[in-house]
Amino acid sequence: MGTIRKPAHPGNRAKQISTILVVEDEVLVRFMLAGELRTAGYKVIEAVNADEALEILAHDIDVSLVISDVRMPGSMDGLALAKKVRIRYPQIRIIFASANVPNIDVVDHDGLFLKPYAASKIVNHVKTLLD
Repeated sequence: MGTIRKPAHPGNRAKQISTILVVEDEVLVRFMLAGELRTAGYKVIEAVNADEALEILAHDIDVSLVISDVRMPGSMDGLALAKKVRIRYPQIRIIFASANVPNIDVVDHDGLFLKPYAASKIVNHVKTLLD
């Protein structure tokens, strides 16, 4: 005779941890923001520029949100990155966190934070988007 199993109660299911990709060339800013997001319970992947971010996304990693600076070294800035993400991965949310926001309105995004910013404000906004 087989074992009878009770159906799992919805409240007992493990909460899925969202993955956030932080794209920031300023190492201290990236570490600070990534640390705050990890403390809040998110999985964080870090990239130093848009090229590295696209390479990470191409490996089918289940990223829910990209937080990107606008001005970065490499072949494209954060605006170009966001446009590519919207086309290739339309389910991914995008937040800009930058000191420089020229033409930000030309890119669909889910939030904008001007530097210097309090990481806690970004974390709170992330919670409203993902939780």
